[in-house]
Amino acid sequence: MATTEEEYLWSCTLTGTNKEYIWAPGDDDKDDDDDDHDPSVKPGHRLLIKSGILMPGAKDGEVNIVQLESTGYNKVKVEVPICAIKAGGDPMQYIDLLLPHKAVFKLIQGQGPISLNGSHCVDLDSYRDIGFGGALDESSDWTDNDDGGEGDKKVEDKKEDKKEEKKE
Repeated sequence: MATTEEEYLWSCTLTGTNKEYIWAPGDDDKDDDDDDHDPSVKPGHRLLIKSGILMPGAKDGEVNIVQLESTGYNKVKVEVPICAIKAGGDPMQYIDLLLPHKAVFKLIQGQGPISLNGSHCVDLDSYRDIGFGGALDESSDWTDNDDGGEGDKKVEDKKEDKKEEKKE
């Protein structure tokens, strides 16, 4: 099944006066109180950080370090440096990090400015799969199965297979 996903350009800049950025897209969805307790009707958000760039104006020789705070496996708090760039050297660092949960970025050393860039991915499949009353769309006559490689079959085809088995 193809996924329905939208991607948006994302960026944040950390400086000596603005050392922290919080990415929490689910917290912005306060439109409908009924949906607040049902995560199945909300889109999934992921943040793909591709690079960190030390912007002009950084003090020569100063090392700038960005730390990430998020939730890991079994809801364990994770704090890890994701980017370290020394002014006067290569101003860009490749990161390539996918974040499926709320995250806090902190400039823990240096004055920046350092810009993090990437994509905010929004998975809209939950909207497509949930119909009126929370039921799956009944117009679909396809079914997923774990049949050892036969793939998906139409429901009518499966019924015919069962009839043939009974005849034998």
